[in-house]
Parts: sequence; structure tokens; C-alpha cells
Amino acid sequence: MNDLALAHVRSALLMVRSVLLGAGLLMTTAPGRAEAVRPGILNCGSGTSAEQRRRCDEEAFKQIESGSQSTQLEGGWRLVKSKNPDGGADAISVMHVVDSAKSDTRLAGLSLQCGKGGIEIVLIVLEPLSRSARPNVALIAGEKRAEFQASVIQGGVALLLPADASKLAASDWQTANELEVEIGTTPTGIRGSVPMAGLATALRYLSQYCHAR
Repeated sequence: MNDLALAHVRSALLMVRSVLLGAGLLMTTAPGRAEAVRPGILNCGSGTSAEQRRRCDEEAFKQIESGSQSTQLEGGWRLVKSKNPDGGADAISVMHVVDSAKSDTRLAGLSLQCGKGGIEIVLIVLEPLSRSARPNVALIAGEKRAEFQASVIQGGVALLLPADASKLAASDWQTANELEVEIGTTPTGIRGSVPMAGLATALRYLSQYCHAR
């Protein structure tokens, strides 16, 4: 995953779950850079109302737009394009934050992105995991459950799933209301839920950009 793209994605998702942050705490937005938390998202968290969480999400995505091109899609998905500082191909992904009312504060969201071998599935976490870990990840869409062994990447804040997970995104996940996530970390696992409405549209947009690269 492109370092710049992950920096923007992680920054935005961190702000959505800013219950973990104290006032005045700095958050990384790009390697070697930091930006103060916006005042409007200091009271975001799992105990807030649905309307407050919506406003928190919007504040978070403003951060993406400050350094990337972001387009709002159906169902709360965002198409995000970030420039490659080395002059290569842009990093392109569609992303969705978790449902904070149904998720642990350690899970931030889901990113589907253009990879070398096709579309890649990445989970973003807020507590860095060991780079040597290979956590088991269970993904439940409706009555269908799939389990994978993930690779820890990008300093421990992202979990890359194998190619078979991408196949599910193109099939089973598109008819589900939500995707339940269970990550087998120690001493306690990480659980959460990502809304799936609008996934088919988001994937169509992403596929167009991936094929054009």
C-alpha cells in the first residue's frame, strides 16, 4: 500500500475514533508530519449519537480532502486518490469507517485498493501490531463466515488480507448489510462492523481506476 495513501487514510480514520485521543494530542498525517486534532471531533466516540457520529465522519474526511482527492459515494463509501510523492501511479482506494456503535475502539475501518495483482483488502487498526504477527481474521457477511491469515503491514497499523478476500468483496459482501470483523489478537481480540450498503457501486468506481492504471 502506498505510504502516502495510508497516511491520509489512517489519519482520517483515527479522527473518527478520536475518543482515544486527548485534547491537544498530535496525530500523524504523513511521514514526518503531524497535525492537531480538529476541535469539532474531540467529542467523537462510541457513546455519541448517530448524528454526532455522522458529523465526526464528515470532519474526518475533510482531513483526507486536504491532501488527497476524495469523492463521496453511495452508502458512506469514499473514493480516495493520493498523489505518489515519487512521481509514480496515484494510490487509489475506496474506504469506509466502522460503525462505531458496534465496534471496538481499536478498529478504524476497511480499505479496498488497487494493488499489483488486483484489488486488495486492508483493515486499518489503531493499535500497532507486531510486524511478525500473522493474526487470524474472521469476516462474517450474513450467514457466511470466512477466515484468513492476515499480513501485518505499514508499521503494524494495517492488515492485508489474501486474494481470496477480494473475491468475497465482489460476491457475498455485496448482498450483506454489514461485514462483521473478528481479529485474533492477544490478549483480547478486536471486533467490529463495517456497513456494506453501496459496496457494489464503490467497487465499480475502483475497478475503473484500477484497470486504467
